[in-house]
Amino acid sequence: MIIKRRNLSNAISIANYFLYLVLIIIVFDVLVLNKWLGFGYPRHYQQENIERYPSPYVEFTGKPDTKDHNEYGFRGPSFKESKQNDLKIAFFGGSTGYYGDPPIPNIVNKELEKLTGLSVFVANYSVVSSNHRQHLHGIIEFLPQFKPDIVIFYGGHNETLQSASYDPRPGYPYNYFYRAETSPLVKLLIENSAIIGEIDKRMGVFTGYEKLRREQQPFSDGWNTRMVEKYFETLRLANSVASVIESQRFGKTRFFAFYQPYQVPKELLSAHNDIKNKISLIKYVFDVSSEFDILGKEIYSDIVHVNQLANEVMGTKIAQIIVKELQLEKAPIEK
Repeated sequence: MIIKRRNLSNAISIANYFLYLVLIIIVFDVLVLNKWLGFGYPRHYQQENIERYPSPYVEFTGKPDTKDHNEYGFRGPSFKESKQNDLKIAFFGGSTGYYGDPPIPNIVNKELEKLTGLSVFVANYSVVSSNHRQHLHGIIEFLPQFKPDIVIFYGGHNETLQSASYDPRPGYPYNYFYRAETSPLVKLLIENSAIIGEIDKRMGVFTGYEKLRREQQPFSDGWNTRMVEKYFETLRLANSVASVIESQRFGKTRFFAFYQPYQVPKELLSAHNDIKNKISLIKYVFDVSSEFDILGKEIYSDIVHVNQLANEVMGTKIAQIIVKELQLEKAPIEK
């Protein structure tokens, strides 16, 4: 009897020891590794920050009325502040349209006023990590009431290379697999456990990310073809949607898309060249992907983001193309 009690007491002690050990590991995992040291699953997927904030239909915008964001969550003033006679332009892009001091849309604004002599108002609808499929929905959600004269899409990287690195389905928001398709329980675990988060970051087993990559096969011939098709399908739809919106100046809104520069890896080179070739056949799409070649690679801070000099070059180039296409040159001064 004494031996049985002793064995039971030892079992309870061992169980208590393991319980304490588990509690210590959990505390260390959640508080030290995750909260204090920042290990775990990338936090940008959670989409609860200033630059990516949940928004219906378009998935995310910036957080409204924060920093220099307007009431819709976009950087800078909204069309509500435009004047009756302004040439009104809506500029959609990803982070390359959002970042900058000033960003590219502001430079386009300044250059167009200089080239045309008109009062110009460019509303910046760029959102960090967003792609043109989201921008397509943005036209519908944000523009008809303001009757813009021109809609600009500036991108290329988020529609191609970003898909290979995040949600691999062409046209999907970069974090759709996580925000829309990962279960609440899995999110709870990987957002609070550095250990589980690090495992999924490397293996994609809990979110199903690795399964998606096996299905999609980024950079394969089939994936490249689907990605290119989705890019041009989105631009065709955007042109069709924009062209039915009323414009005070042109009757109907004009649409222009610009394929931006980025450092193209060899795995994407064939698709990149395919895009460039197809652009030459479409009157409202313009290839500006070589515009930075003369500036050298030192303008890049990573594979797509550039310094302010390059922003100035691109903003000027976009303005020049718009002026030429719409024949908005400033009337010469009579002597």
